Amino acid sequence: MSALPGLSLQELLMAASTPRATVLEPTPSSASADVSPRRRSTRFRPRVLLVESDKDARASLAMGLVGAGFEVLAAPAIEDILGELGEGRPLPHLVIAPAEASGDGMEGFTLCARLRDDARTEHLPVYLLSRHEAPHHRERADAVRADDYLLHPVPPQVLVSLARLKAGRSAFAPDYEAHTLRMPLAQVLHALLCGSRAGRVELRDNEGWLSFRQGHVVDASFDGERGLIAIRRLLFFGSGAYAVSFGEALAEGKLLLNLKIYASLLMPAAERFSALCSLGIPLSARLTVDFKRLADMLKSLPDDVGQVIRLFDGQRTVHTALLECSLPEVTTLEVVTLLYAQGVLVPANLIAEREPVPQSIPPFFEPVLRAEEEEEPFSEAFETSGPSRAA
Repeated sequence: MSALPGLSLQELLMAASTPRATVLEPTPSSASADVSPRRRSTRFRPRVLLVESDKDARASLAMGLVGAGFEVLAAPAIEDILGELGEGRPLPHLVIAPAEASGDGMEGFTLCARLRDDARTEHLPVYLLSRHEAPHHRERADAVRADDYLLHPVPPQVLVSLARLKAGRSAFAPDYEAHTLRMPLAQVLHALLCGSRAGRVELRDNEGWLSFRQGHVVDASFDGERGLIAIRRLLFFGSGAYAVSFGEALAEGKLLLNLKIYASLLMPAAERFSALCSLGIPLSARLTVDFKRLADMLKSLPDDVGQVIRLFDGQRTVHTALLECSLPEVTTLEVVTLLYAQGVLVPANLIAEREPVPQSIPPFFEPVLRAEEEEEPFSEAFETSGPSRAA
């Protein structure tokens, strides 16, 4: 339980001991921590208050946040950061605190409740981290209106994604905007599945969404597909601005995918797909086969590569070929990348330039008529035979 349970937030601030917090700042060249498409030209340095009793875990999480462009004030106990929440001090953009008390210190549940009861801090986003899951912890997190409740060990990238999503924004906003260029869908979904909340991720620029609930994906839709195929293709092909909304009503459906399977299989596949795309073959490119090069490389190619090669006729895009091929999208893109590097697949316009269309197209075969047959070339074929003609 919390120490000093009857004190208000301001009284706790006055009773706080000398801070033992360490301030860590990103280098001037660090990327902005902002992920909103509305503030692309400004450098946003949100400040995070991070409380973690374990020294190594605190250093790992703090450096992850600093590397992502956040300014971090890290401390071993909640009491060490209370002074940063006092009157006259600029408020941080996010608070990350342990759910359980450290020794006789304060619980994160109590801190969050006090922040919510103070008009000055009631909208400050708060994440609670726990080393063990008690049956009542999730209910308590909901009762104090924490933004989420996560179990250790928390990967630094997960905390970075959650911080990017909410730092500097109200804890109770209807939705939170981000962009796939600054925070890929695979990363934000991993972070959301690590928490206990329910909600929905929805693309703004094209049709696609998925619903999540307490560490599971429960439904998804993308490009006319539903279920697991939609989840995979949404992570591979979904792009642009998107919104994350929270609420049980937004997460209806059956359990499709849990965190363990997602983290071990689907997320690595999405990261591999993204890495292949970064090699430089646009998904909108139209490729065709260089048959001269194919003949040279044919003996060294596996037999099942043929089903990939056949798809590239100069008309299909790489994106279309990935959808039509019977192989998994990542495997198909790996094959396409290899064939492109070997010169078997080339841009369609390159073949057109190398082998231009003839200026004069030879005519089809036509019979040459003799002069005497020009008027009625087939007259003999239609002549009738009979006695009268013979007579």
